[in-house]
Amino acid sequence: MAEKVRIGLIGCGGIANAHVRNLAGVPEAEIAALNDVSDASLERMYERHPHTRGLPVYKEYQELLTDPNVDAVQIHSPHTLHFQQAMDALAAGKHVLLEKPMVTRAADAHTLIDAWQRSGRVMMISYQRHFQKEFRYARQVIQSGGLGEIQYVQAFQGQEWLRATRGSWRQTQELSGGGQINDSGSHLIDIILWVTGLRVREVSAFQEFFDTPVDINTAASIRFQNGALGTLSVIGNAPRWWEDITFYGSEGALYIRQGQPLVHQDAKGQPVDTTDLGESSNPDRNWIDAILGRGEVEVPPQCGLAVIELTEAAWESAKQNGAVTPVYNRE
Repeated sequence: MAEKVRIGLIGCGGIANAHVRNLAGVPEAEIAALNDVSDASLERMYERHPHTRGLPVYKEYQELLTDPNVDAVQIHSPHTLHFQQAMDALAAGKHVLLEKPMVTRAADAHTLIDAWQRSGRVMMISYQRHFQKEFRYARQVIQSGGLGEIQYVQAFQGQEWLRATRGSWRQTQELSGGGQINDSGSHLIDIILWVTGLRVREVSAFQEFFDTPVDINTAASIRFQNGALGTLSVIGNAPRWWEDITFYGSEGALYIRQGQPLVHQDAKGQPVDTTDLGESSNPDRNWIDAILGRGEVEVPPQCGLAVIELTEAAWESAKQNGAVTPVYNRE
């Protein structure tokens, strides 16, 4: 691999801008080509990031994948397009960073993981919370046994998603593959599974669609394979953003509330000092480091599989009005 990793962007819409900003802070990263079917999206990219103007532009992503000056691609397209685009990118010998959710069907997750494992390329899912210091601290405490055995997980997310995404592809089933639980809710599911390391035994969920073709609100009860219980609430018609997550163990608890400093209590309810949690980073930097062989991928494709397993089980439970065990849950 050369000193620079030359990157093609598949999709130049809203989320791509955050990635371009992150990559600007990585000297070894270089944006080499763009793909988008929307001239308006491309023009907004040029306005926000003038250094991208003049780069090769491909209207079809398959053409970008044939560019010999592209070593790696980031996929920022609507959710249902992720699977085939990632499969094609791996087949073309490109490294891949996939926006969330990785895919919209558990069966596709297994197919994609098999293709990635055969490819010899680096593939990673862009869950930025893996690089936020409060969640990294929580994972370290739990994985080292600092809370004892995890017995209960509570995760709540409220967002004005119904109003904010009305009329967009996110509320079009054919492009989104599902609603709020599969979009912002994907971050919530990923982080509780990654921090705890737990896998799901069964899910019982109710969903409200309001007047849309996709789920807006989800209320789910979860039993994990270790016997722990959990609740997952993803609310898409909230008046504003609100989020809180709690991890209860036999030897203490962790509370992450609405962007406030993380609270760690021991088994007697006494506070544990959390003033020094280290530094945060971002997925783009980790991806480049992994491609250059100087770091391990911190959001491997297996995280995307775990998310879609739980999500798909919640969808099926809501349809059946009963508890569902993830179908593709492999040990």
